Amino acid sequence: MTMKKATIITVTLFLLLGAGGVRAQHYVGIRAGYGSGSVRIFPPTETGMIWGLYSGGVSWKYYSPVKYVGAVEADLEFMQRGYKELMKGGFPYLPDDTTTTYHRTVNSLMLPLIWQPHFYFFKRTMRVFINLGLTFSYNIDSRYEWHSEWSGLLESKPYRMELTRDNRWGYGLCGGAGMGFLLGRLELMFEGRYYFGYSDILKNRNKYEDNPLRSPLDNINISVGLYWRLGKGGILSAPSDRVAEKLRRREKKQMARDEEAARTDRTAPDTGKTAEGNSGDQIRSQTGPENGQDDPATAPADNEKTNDHGDDETTKDSPADTERHQ
Repeated sequence: MTMKKATIITVTLFLLLGAGGVRAQHYVGIRAGYGSGSVRIFPPTETGMIWGLYSGGVSWKYYSPVKYVGAVEADLEFMQRGYKELMKGGFPYLPDDTTTTYHRTVNSLMLPLIWQPHFYFFKRTMRVFINLGLTFSYNIDSRYEWHSEWSGLLESKPYRMELTRDNRWGYGLCGGAGMGFLLGRLELMFEGRYYFGYSDILKNRNKYEDNPLRSPLDNINISVGLYWRLGKGGILSAPSDRVAEKLRRREKKQMARDEEAARTDRTAPDTGKTAEGNSGDQIRSQTGPENGQDDPATAPADNEKTNDHGDDETTKDSPADTERHQ
């Protein structure tokens, strides 16, 4: 993929995702990292990585509500880059020292623009993502050192960047993977990223005679970040089919439990009334008439009267009118 095509694809993604900004989730955060740097010199020379390079800066993320589209991210970070190169006979007073190495570090201001598709795990509390993007950089300053296996550090001085020999501006690609843990509106992120340079740190020998033809810088960086979600809403993107099915089954089980609880609440009063009625009947049967006395339950009361046919008429307040006696 050419650099022009990669730029067009990244800008298009930013425009498409930005169109839904009203419903998007925006995160802002800080990040810090540690890693190594190297250079790809052509014609090839013996080079190696230098470790102990650090980075740090601010970051912004946009999570799209469109399923599987993922997010876009823009970082503004300070990053150290560099390399080491074996220089045989680098110092006249060490003619037999073939382990003398030239170290150079470059302090750069980096602007990665990243597309970040991701997947959710553990009930959507963890994101696993990959990164694909472009990088633009400005080299602030630089420093060089000479190291010897025999004598250790021989020399360490600032590197004077010259317009005719050195490139201040750079660009390239980046990619990597990581995971984020969602803690309410916070997201704790761990990520590994590889920066692949396209531009040269040194202008080629057509412009400066002693320089190589190519000299792009590469970086490997491991970083940690902490993000804060600006919006109060939850995850807007739809879950996968499997997760959606689990959520539906969970919802059905909850509805069944709610219906069972409602049925229990409705039947509880009727059961109480029936038990009370049965208890009253048993008491009355056990306390029936004795010694020829009339049953109080059937004896005429003061509020009873007889009609013309000799039948008893009970008033409205009689216990026979209540539901449990019918």
